[in-house]
Amino acid sequence: MPRKIILVEDNPADAMTMRFAIADTDPTIETMVLEDGAQAVQFFSDAAKRGENRPCDLILLDLNLPLVDGFEVLEYLKTEPTLKRIPVVVLSGSSSSQDIDRCYALDANSYVSKPAGIDQVMEMTGHLISFWFKYAQMAGAQQAVRAANSL
Repeated sequence: MPRKIILVEDNPADAMTMRFAIADTDPTIETMVLEDGAQAVQFFSDAAKRGENRPCDLILLDLNLPLVDGFEVLEYLKTEPTLKRIPVVVLSGSSSSQDIDRCYALDANSYVSKPAGIDQVMEMTGHLISFWFKYAQMAGAQQAVRAANSL
């Protein structure tokens, strides 16, 4: 089963760069872009209603989103019982200690300041993918492996 990343990003250039970097790092990873916070909350709410407790393997979340900001999206994700185990990496242009502290208080799994150049984005993306998909042990992973093996 291919791994899936959901990127919540309203800036088309940033979204395109991240999709390119993810595909360059691992072309087997499926990437979906949600363009604003309201769209993200709706997507994850619909998934929760369908009983999908893991509609993706990793969420990359921008903070500065229209309609519903990234803090509200993060709060929703981490308070919804069926979704709270999905790792959320806040990927923001802000390096404000208040934003960082608030994200961790809302149970973000990681906070990364967006790099400026394409080379730095490529390097950061490679490290993120390597960490989350190669080294990190995720809750529910053993059940997913057992379910896949039983098919």
